[in-house]
Amino acid sequence: MSKAGRAAKQAGGARPFSGFEFMLAFRYLRARRQQAGVTLVATISFIGIMLAVTALIAVMSIMNGFRHELLTRLLGVQPHVYVQLPHDLNSQTSDLADAIAALQGVRQAGPVTLGQALVTSASGQAAFAQVNGVRASDFVNFDIVTGAGGVAEAGGGIVAGSAEGFGEGRHGGDIIAIGTAMAARLGVSAGDEVTLVTPRGAQTALGVAPRSKSYLVGAVITVGVQDLDSILIYMPIEQAALFFNRSVAGDYIDVRLNNPDAPEAAMARIHAIAPPGTVVYDWRAENAAFWNALQVERIAMRLILSIIVAIAALNIISGVVMLVKNKTRDIAILRTMGATRGAVMRIFLIAGAAIGSFGTACGIILGLIFVAFIGPIQDGIALMTGVNIFDPTVYKLYRLPARVDWTEVAFVSVWGFTMALLATLFPSWRAGRIDPVEALRNE
Repeated sequence: MSKAGRAAKQAGGARPFSGFEFMLAFRYLRARRQQAGVTLVATISFIGIMLAVTALIAVMSIMNGFRHELLTRLLGVQPHVYVQLPHDLNSQTSDLADAIAALQGVRQAGPVTLGQALVTSASGQAAFAQVNGVRASDFVNFDIVTGAGGVAEAGGGIVAGSAEGFGEGRHGGDIIAIGTAMAARLGVSAGDEVTLVTPRGAQTALGVAPRSKSYLVGAVITVGVQDLDSILIYMPIEQAALFFNRSVAGDYIDVRLNNPDAPEAAMARIHAIAPPGTVVYDWRAENAAFWNALQVERIAMRLILSIIVAIAALNIISGVVMLVKNKTRDIAILRTMGATRGAVMRIFLIAGAAIGSFGTACGIILGLIFVAFIGPIQDGIALMTGVNIFDPTVYKLYRLPARVDWTEVAFVSVWGFTMALLATLFPSWRAGRIDPVEALRNE
């Protein structure tokens, strides 16, 4: 008895997806001279799915990298939760900050005085600055200073000088910390002097006179986001209150949490101890437009790239249809030898699903390799084209980020296999419906 005959005899009583079904499916996929067209279409389908999955993995990883880098750097420098007391209770800010710092889930809390100033250097350069007046005890524990919370891994932290001496001296002293982009623009570094000028100075008979004062740059820090590095200044809160003619109590309370991704519980505890009229909101509300844009963009890109994977999987239909047409005689022989319709359907279903599964697996591997070597790839493209494809003045980050989210990888795996299976289903069903008598008559 021939191999096809033995397989057909086994088909009658074999369980679904048995060894002979896999054997025939992979045998049909192997190239023969007279069936080269089938193999070519199957290869094109395989490459299409592989490249689509690679694109999906790479793009989603880059978007996850953007999200992680930006949030890590933003949360390293800005509060996780903002607490603003009513104006008539502003004097209680410091006491409330100490009470909040003792709450469960709160890492630190302290008052902040905000102000804007013009900064100049001895070289005659000038820059606009947002001055953050903070307590020295809070400043030395910020992620941007300690490098904790993933800030150091993201490239943030102190790049020149140190936090030593910050807050020491009369009215908090004259040592400040500035961002790297501002330092570069002014042509200064740690140990140099800069002059701050603010229109909110002393009250005189002729009105408010601008105030200027020289400060020593004790540390140059980077958030890793160019826009923030170009305007950021930290100053002792006592000095900020004096310089801006403001209350030493601060404008709001900067609260840092152990888990900034889930601030709701901590915010509820803050509400419970805060005076009536206190406004409490988190970093997502402060950056609502940015946060919503990230979420919408992530969902939209996943949807678009998933559709591309689905379109690539549709090529499998052509391959399986051609395979069924070329194997019509074999199907008829299998049916006359006892193979069931279900067995024939499963053979071609396995053939099509194998193309999709191997394509998806290779696409995932290729996508992970792309993510792992994205830095050298970026440098290589820039070297070959002579163009900086990731200009920090445009994208506000210094490197193209990429971060693998294994949940996304699992989704891509399931999606690619499912699309391949669905694309194979109809032609496989048609193969199982072939009438062996009609097929042999037409042969």
